[in-house]
Amino acid sequence: MKLKKHQQGHAAILFAMMIPVLFGIFALASDGARALQTKARIEDAAEVAVLAISAHNDTAQDENGNGTASRYNNTLAKKYVNAYINDVDSVKEVKVYKRTCEHIADCKEGVENGKPRFFEHEIEVTTTQKSWFPGQGVIVGMGETFDTYGDSRARKYQSEAVDVMFAADYSGSMDRQWSGSYNKKYVDLRNIINDISEELQKFNDLQKSDHNNTMGIVGYSEYANSEYANGGGALCFLMQQQGGYRYPSVSDTLRDIFIPKTQSNCTNYNWKGNFHEMRLTEKFVDFNRELSTFRPKGGTASYSGIIRGAQLLKEGSNTRRLLIVLSDGEDGGPNHDSPNVKSFSNSLVNGGMCDKIREGLEADKTPDGRDIKAQIVAIGFDYNASANQALKNCVGADNLYKAENADEIKDKILELISEEVGHLK
Repeated sequence: MKLKKHQQGHAAILFAMMIPVLFGIFALASDGARALQTKARIEDAAEVAVLAISAHNDTAQDENGNGTASRYNNTLAKKYVNAYINDVDSVKEVKVYKRTCEHIADCKEGVENGKPRFFEHEIEVTTTQKSWFPGQGVIVGMGETFDTYGDSRARKYQSEAVDVMFAADYSGSMDRQWSGSYNKKYVDLRNIINDISEELQKFNDLQKSDHNNTMGIVGYSEYANSEYANGGGALCFLMQQQGGYRYPSVSDTLRDIFIPKTQSNCTNYNWKGNFHEMRLTEKFVDFNRELSTFRPKGGTASYSGIIRGAQLLKEGSNTRRLLIVLSDGEDGGPNHDSPNVKSFSNSLVNGGMCDKIREGLEADKTPDGRDIKAQIVAIGFDYNASANQALKNCVGADNLYKAENADEIKDKILELISEEVGHLK
């Protein structure tokens, strides 16, 4: 009996000592469950947002290919996050990244083993919430606030074959070195196109179907060295404008934009470089061998390359047609003594040249009856293409890019070819 009296009250003391622990477990369970629920919502929001951003295909990245994306993409990501997560005190941070293949270990390894390359977008989201039970003293809790983190990634591959036509600047300034490398610009252009063809070939080898990637080029200075109609394959520096050099007609040129020009449009252009057009082909080895002989010279009239490039691109049979304009400066004649070239280019664009080209390219159907989507983009070689108002109005600000080096140009073109919305990783 005496021992029993000594034990009275011990259970109460033990229970009192356990109260802080039990309350701490309850607090952690309550706020912990909120954190887990928030994390699940963050990841749902991040998945939807990263697919939307992958579809938008923003171009912003740093020189390491691993930079935060543009203000537009960050704003878009925040909108999705806020729509999905409405019970947090604040969205502390949203980061959007874009990575090229060269900065993704899985992609680099896959390319070395003959697999297709891809691009990757990633979203990271961190939110802040006030704790229900912050804890104090001996009471365990999660503090006054706690952060929750989630992320998601999407990878973008090429899903369908594409017809790619380059309207490539072969004016005299392309024979100069630039800040992007130690090579002359036309040499880097040739190397870029070689690299692009390798990636297109990988897709063709993997697909093993009747729908293969094709590639063509129209080199231009003031004129493109093109095959004229009914000439049996003969080439000349061919005017695409109707009405002649001195009095070109905007309306007639626009009317006949997809009509191949006859020998009467051949010129006696004296600033002749060694380049010519090549029609769409999937024989990339032969294509690159011929391209290696090209040399630049002369002035610049981008509309010559754009119009003739559109005519040749219309011969493609894939569901996507991509016209890529590559230029290192504004339009103008040799030594910029031909101001009518620049003014005529502006007049054509203002008259709807590029809209007419897009509409014409999309008016066709593939041989098996599928719709065709066309896109015109412009990339500046060490040149702010936005300064070329005609080119900017032609392709649109979202399709105008400045590249600081050859890798940027190559990556941009490969992104344009990889048209998928994206796959979640």
